[in-house]
Amino acid sequence: MAEVKQPAALDDEQVLAYLKAQPDFLTRHPELLETLQLQHTSGSAVSLIERQVEVLRGRSQRLEDRLTQLLENARDNERRATHVHRLARTLIRAPTLAAAIVGLQQCMREDFGIDEAWVGVVPGLLKRSDIEGLHRLDAEGAVARLFENFLRTKLIECGPLTEPRARLLFPKAAELPQSAAVVPLERDKNLGMLILASRDPQRFQPRQGKLFLEMTAELVAAAVRAKLVS
Repeated sequence: MAEVKQPAALDDEQVLAYLKAQPDFLTRHPELLETLQLQHTSGSAVSLIERQVEVLRGRSQRLEDRLTQLLENARDNERRATHVHRLARTLIRAPTLAAAIVGLQQCMREDFGIDEAWVGVVPGLLKRSDIEGLHRLDAEGAVARLFENFLRTKLIECGPLTEPRARLLFPKAAELPQSAAVVPLERDKNLGMLILASRDPQRFQPRQGKLFLEMTAELVAAAVRAKLVS
């Protein structure tokens, strides 16, 4: 009797190639979904369809988490834009230079959670020294010496605020700020500098975004410039 020849066994690569060429294979043979098994790392086996549901559920959760994060970012950006708009309106409407500085400090505290604001203007432009929060930035003064590197580079600095700097800038503060952002006013024209400070040591970090600081400095510089010449 002739020996019955057994069909050659398929290896994994052949099965994989066939399934790739027949993407609707499991659709045409749905009964296989209940018999195929995938092994979990824990050792328990589940059917392919259960595994697919698990994967899809995980993917759906990741997409939902991503959407939630995007919505939160959008709300934060909207709030920040509203606050910047309020700051701009406050500075524009301020009748005097003193009122502009008061408005700046109020907006920083109420809208941005920033405890202190210090504005320094070069002495050639600022003649008076009786406005709280507005200071003459004398080239040989104590502030200029402490911030010598900043005044040379005119690059935004963010990070911890040392106690000597905090006491010099904010001697009347009930609690000394722990972190600060130092921003130039009119970098090209050298109007002066803006310092925003917080009691939170993590509020200003070296690698944080600079867009808000740049926008704030532009608004403050425009307001100060306008009030100085008005």
